[in-house]
Amino acid sequence: MSSYKKSLIFYSLLLIFSGCSTKDINLENKEVKKTNFVKVETKPFDLEDFYIIYALESENQRMYLNARDIYLKLFENTNNYEYLVKYLTLATQLKEYYLVKENASKYMKDNIKEEEIILRLYAFSLFKLQEKQEAIFNAEKLIFLYKNSINYELLGSIYLEDKQYLKAYDALRNAYFLNNSISTLLTLTNIQFFNLNQKEEAIKQLENYAHKNDYDFNLSIQLLSFYENLKAQDRLVNFLKEMYFYYKKNDNQLLVNKTKALFLKYVINNDVKTVIDFWEQNGEEDEILLNLYRMTNQSQKAYNLLNKLYKNSNNMDFLAQQAILEFEMAKDKKSILFDVISKFDKVLQTEDNHIYQNYLAYILIDFDIDIQKGLLLVKKALEKDPTNVAYLDTLAWGEYKIKNCKDAYTYMKQVVDEVGLDDEEIKLHWEKIKECKE
Repeated sequence: MSSYKKSLIFYSLLLIFSGCSTKDINLENKEVKKTNFVKVETKPFDLEDFYIIYALESENQRMYLNARDIYLKLFENTNNYEYLVKYLTLATQLKEYYLVKENASKYMKDNIKEEEIILRLYAFSLFKLQEKQEAIFNAEKLIFLYKNSINYELLGSIYLEDKQYLKAYDALRNAYFLNNSISTLLTLTNIQFFNLNQKEEAIKQLENYAHKNDYDFNLSIQLLSFYENLKAQDRLVNFLKEMYFYYKKNDNQLLVNKTKALFLKYVINNDVKTVIDFWEQNGEEDEILLNLYRMTNQSQKAYNLLNKLYKNSNNMDFLAQQAILEFEMAKDKKSILFDVISKFDKVLQTEDNHIYQNYLAYILIDFDIDIQKGLLLVKKALEKDPTNVAYLDTLAWGEYKIKNCKDAYTYMKQVVDEVGLDDEEIKLHWEKIKECKE
């Protein structure tokens, strides 16, 4: 079943369980309280108070089957339809639709105070039992008697399940006229877009609502999905920018962050430059921009941003990443070794990170700066990730440097067996270690 159908049916169910007003609302959205109900004569029942307490306590203890049966006994002994409503509501919550159908039809009375809720639960149970024509008949009767948004929602959901899309749309449009609910609007526009071929009309409705109602986030996501469906990339990007600026203006950082995530979802694969430009123009110097710089091989910009992020947060991860980039960018690596090593030393004073331990270890070993320290660091890294071939390569190279040829060969053979000799550095190490003599 499509997601919008599920959401509508679920929404209808919530309305059924949520108290269900018996007010009659006309299409001018004015409430008219019906007062000319037929009075139902009740019967005295000596144990009524005891049964009520027992039913309430059963509900409190989540013994819903027990409570359900007690409410039916109360109704049968008192003829008080409030108890029948409680019974039918619990049975609906327990998904015992056959019981709802049986007892609602058995005890239904016209023009009593409880008629609306009983008829609604009855129509809903028929719907869930896949008796669609009977469900539609009773839901239409419900609308004839009680025109309110809850009942229009129920009728619309039944039409929708029956694939009568135009009738579903009409019923839900009446519901929306009465409740102005975003949930109803989302379902309405889904029907327009996917079932009635009214794509631009659906988009226009969502755009108008978004502009007038604080760019509701869930509604905005639906609008973006419509743009994506139509491959309207320019409209999609422009609307994302509108969302961003609106949330930013209203200092709603949570929704700003969510909108930034949507940029990544919808735009980054098609036009990463647009995302980078937008981030830069609006001062979004964050980890997203850092990753975008890495994706596009803008190492110097990434390095500069890491410097800002570290200064603003004192986060050692940023300092370590800066050290890595500094080393990788340097044409003359010997000229920056002291600075890179000092950064890693500072990081590893507080961070027990095996990636950084191995990186520093390799530098210390490869440049013959402090091979013993390098070996200690890579062994610490291997304690956390014993099968990491990069770490084993570092260890083999360190053992080679101090002429532990047998150990070097053992470790390096594990690397070669695992990944082969396609990597030039691994191939070089393997050739050197094979020639090693203690």
